[in-house]
Amino acid sequence: MYYDKEITKLIESSDLCFLGSVTEAGYPMIRAMLKPIKVEENRFYLHTNTSSRKVQQFLDNAKACLYFYDPLTFTGVTLMGEMEVVSKEAEKQAFWRDEYQIYYEKGGGLPDFTVLKFTGKTGEFYRNFQTTSF
Repeated sequence: MYYDKEITKLIESSDLCFLGSVTEAGYPMIRAMLKPIKVEENRFYLHTNTSSRKVQQFLDNAKACLYFYDPLTFTGVTLMGEMEVVSKEAEKQAFWRDEYQIYYEKGGGLPDFTVLKFTGKTGEFYRNFQTTSF
């Protein structure tokens, strides 16, 4: 996926992102999430509670989007693609950090810690009152 330097800087400097999923009734649902814990080219890894509604939504329908923005410059990037729920214990354990303890009471690798792997396919970048698709 094509990213210019400004898009990469925007993604890397964001403290959070917005995650879109599709409900069982077919409606879009948007949530604020902590920034990705890892980024590899067009793959973004996030973490969440296994018991959260979004995990089941992604198991039912992998379509997803991520949105990053800078409110000071009114610049934003939307990435559209698919989400995979990483459920293998060994794979999840590799992402665990002690500071996540605040979100997951029992520690790393526990059943309520899930990693979401988003793979971007297309996107739109908004800056200076113009939208660029990629």
